Amino acid sequence: MTSSADDQSSIRLRKLVARGFRLMPPVRDATGELMALIYVRPHGDIVDVVELRGEDDVRAARVSQDKGGLTANPATAEWHVAGAACDVLDQVLALPDRLIVARA
Repeated sequence: MTSSADDQSSIRLRKLVARGFRLMPPVRDATGELMALIYVRPHGDIVDVVELRGEDDVRAARVSQDKGGLTANPATAEWHVAGAACDVLDQVLALPDRLIVARA
């Protein structure tokens, strides 16, 4: 039986896909156990990345392609967030196509 939180997460993941995110091949450990699902959406010179490791362990980032590619490393991200699945996915779904970032 699936929980209500799982259902809500699934709805949000379908919305990600509808917005152009693609599911990458699942990340598995040496025994084949699923470790993470990663969704990626490149657009222009930026890439949005969502990494799901568990219902309460989700990270997302917006990364410039000229800063090292597909990582959710907060040090190189234009934007990043971590937390519970529904909270993080809601923030990703609310992102504009472009973030305006002021550089010092």
